[in-house]
This record gives sequence, structure tokens and C-alpha cells, in this order.
Amino acid sequence: MKNRIWILMCLLLALPLTASAQRWWGYDGGADTPRHQWGIDLGVGKMKDVNGNAGFTGGVRYQYNFHHLIGMDFGANYVGQTIKHHGIGPSVLQGLVGVRGRTPTFYRDMAGTLGIRMGYGHDFDCKEGGFALELNVGMYLTPKFMIGYFYNHQKLKFDVGDGKYQFHGFRLGFVF
Repeated sequence: MKNRIWILMCLLLALPLTASAQRWWGYDGGADTPRHQWGIDLGVGKMKDVNGNAGFTGGVRYQYNFHHLIGMDFGANYVGQTIKHHGIGPSVLQGLVGVRGRTPTFYRDMAGTLGIRMGYGHDFDCKEGGFALELNVGMYLTPKFMIGYFYNHQKLKFDVGDGKYQFHGFRLGFVF
């Protein structure tokens, strides 16, 4: 009897969510979203476990929107970190592919965004490379400008073992 009550409660809770989901997918307010978009991302932050000051990132991306809320994201990133008494330390160039989604607008032109990209990165400082991952979450303040947090993970393969960089930062994004 308890199982049936739980199932009934879950179904009753799911009903408003499905109605909301239908409204989101039927929402044509994003019909003006272009199929092809280019973007520039600039970030500042710090690498974990690196004795350094500020780090920085810069990237170019192309986004193919197959729906006004979801698109494929192809990009190239540069991640750099300054090291105390050394100058520029890790200097990583990454090629990434992933998915980027956005919420419907919730206030004027504001919308949330969430993305994940994976690919390959090469560190020119130590001349090694490996798997790269980037997670980002943010908010579009206008249809062309976004701010947010990002996490970048870079694995490195050495002859004697593996290494990694973990970069946390704040990002500004511009979409064209």
C-alpha cells in the first residue's frame, strides 16, 4: 500500500513538471536565436596546487544551435598561469567539443547557461599533453554578453607518471 501511495505522489509531482517542459520546448521566444554563433571567452582565475598568482584564459568558440536552448560547442582555449619568481608557467592550448544549453529567458533578456566540453590539451611549458575537460555555468545578461564560473581540468602524460592542472575562474563571454 505504501508503494502505491509513493508512486501516486511521484506521478502527481511529475504532472506540473511535464506541463512546464512542454511550455519550454514549445516556447518560440527563442525563434530569433541564430543557428550559427561565434563567441569569445575571457577568464581570470587560479590553478589549484600551483605556486602562482593570477591565471588567465582566452578562447574562441563556434556554436551550432540545433534548438534555441541547446547547441553543440566547438572551441579552442588558451590557459596560462603565472608562477612566482618564474613568470608564465603552465601554458596550455586546448581543442574542445561539447554541449551548451541555456534556459528560457526569465527576466527581460536574462537566461542561465550550462556547458561541458571535452578534448585534448597540450602544455607548451613541459611539452606534454592529454585529456582536457571544461565545465561552465553562468548567466546571459543580454543575448550577446554572459558572465559565469568555469572549471578547467587538464591531464598530462609523462614518461614517469601522470600530472594534472585544475583551473577555477570567472569568465566573461561575448557571442556574435
